[in-house]
Amino acid sequence: MPRVGFCGLGAMGGAMARNILAAGFPLTIATSSPEKAERFRGEGASVADTPAALAQRSDVIVTCVPDAGALDALIDGDGGFSRADLADKLFVDCSTIAPHDACRAAERIRSAGGRFVDAPVSGGTKGAAERTLTIMCGGQAADIEAATPLLKAMGKAITHFGPLGAGQAVKAANQLMVAVNMMGAFEAIALARANGVDPEAMRQALLTGAARSGVLEMHAKRYLDDALAGGFRIELLRKDLGIVASEGGRNGLSQPASALAHQLINAACNAGFEGQDSAALGRFYDLANGKARP
Repeated sequence: MPRVGFCGLGAMGGAMARNILAAGFPLTIATSSPEKAERFRGEGASVADTPAALAQRSDVIVTCVPDAGALDALIDGDGGFSRADLADKLFVDCSTIAPHDACRAAERIRSAGGRFVDAPVSGGTKGAAERTLTIMCGGQAADIEAATPLLKAMGKAITHFGPLGAGQAVKAANQLMVAVNMMGAFEAIALARANGVDPEAMRQALLTGAARSGVLEMHAKRYLDDALAGGFRIELLRKDLGIVASEGGRNGLSQPASALAHQLINAACNAGFEGQDSAALGRFYDLANGKARP
């Protein structure tokens, strides 16, 4: 089996790395957290002091970081990947960044001898833990084929959409649809409540009809259960909708729905929900309707 290196052990990345270990891949991690280092060492992983040292010990390197700046730091920062000999190393980036940022990162890896695949994921912390992530890939077909056994250790729906950046374009589309669907779900819940309807009963009923969606199944439930700690933070969704806006602008697209979603998500972050799960958008609707929970 190829030796795997993993950088980015957050709520998603940590679970993904554990699934790689469980699948039998030799794993090396690099982290600034001594606690995470000791935890993974106890679970059977090796620990490298720097990304460069991790790359030297690995055949395939997986990154899963919050934004393009964090990926830049892994590549070009002190002890970054670019300080190592990357000949024949395959990089699989599972971060959510703009397509042009993925292409820019790929060029820096290539200039050091490596290969690069953009492979953003969807499915949340639950999908990461249960190895059911949807993985959207862009890059050379041979590189994605080489990465597929590893990707199957992290997800179940793996699709090659085209050249570098294509996976990130599909992930941007995914985030746009999630945000717009959340607006509909939380407005529907407010409408039901205003008419004396139990929103959970409504949610269960609508899951059997044309309004069913992943958002209604998961995000609406987290909001109704007030289970907003952890998970995919709403501030990261704000970042992702910024990518949607940027890509729309680059391509001259009209995006009224995503523009409104971006505005509302930004307002929810500014209202103090930025560290909570993205389903906290429902709490922002409560504030807007004068029905904030205690």
